[in-house]
Amino acid sequence: MNQRKRISSNEQTSGAPVAIQIGERLKVARGNISEIYLSLQGEALWVGLPMVFVRTSGCHRRCAYCDTEYALVKEPFARLWGRMKEGMPDAIEENPVTVKTVVNWIRKASQGWVDWVAFTGGEPLLQVDFLVSLTHLLRKERYRILLETEGGLADHLEKILPYLSAVAADIKLPSTTGESLDKDQCSLFFRKLAGAPVEKAAKIVVTQNIDESEWDWAVQMLADIDDSFPLILQPVTPARFVTERPKKALLMNLCGRARKHLKNVRIVPQVHKFLNIG
Repeated sequence: MNQRKRISSNEQTSGAPVAIQIGERLKVARGNISEIYLSLQGEALWVGLPMVFVRTSGCHRRCAYCDTEYALVKEPFARLWGRMKEGMPDAIEENPVTVKTVVNWIRKASQGWVDWVAFTGGEPLLQVDFLVSLTHLLRKERYRILLETEGGLADHLEKILPYLSAVAADIKLPSTTGESLDKDQCSLFFRKLAGAPVEKAAKIVVTQNIDESEWDWAVQMLADIDDSFPLILQPVTPARFVTERPKKALLMNLCGRARKHLKNVRIVPQVHKFLNIG
């Protein structure tokens, strides 16, 4: 299929995403990446699976417990490892980087045997058209794709769902994040996700100061959609403005309350933090 680049002089000088026309679909050929590297998945249902992590840069949220503050804003350079994230990166590329560059580094980091790619952030769905271009190519190469996202960008999710294998979506409770939550958008997001033929889990980061009424709302919201929807309680790892872990009694209380409405509720900490790997 013929591909024709259409790059304006403004795009070349401004660093704005560059688009190419493929058939009748407009796809974004460049995007902002923070880092690419090989590691073990340490969260939710996929703990222990080797994955190539593609961290996008830029996020519209400012969660109190964010442990990747460097990816909150668009970074000038992408750091690229064709291996585990140890020492200096193997290469540094100026952002925005091309789809081809990202795919090539995923191939290097996967080392011929890792078949999972995790898109994390930042917030990957802020660059959904770029992700569609990437995941379209990666699925052709038989990679399985996990999207890690905040559960509130329903329209963006709909664009990328056909290319995904799994989705881990956060429910960002105001008492833990320090930010507001659009409950209607959150509910819409999880309704769309529930109907998709992908592996899926909802995740709530639990801090000691969690408002239990917010927890109860989130549990009921999921139960009203599908009482078999997996829910992960993730005890916060102290970061940014959060300095203490939640007490065991609080975690067990929240888990017990959720189990009255949902069939699949688990407490899963960030295992990669205990292993001290990126």
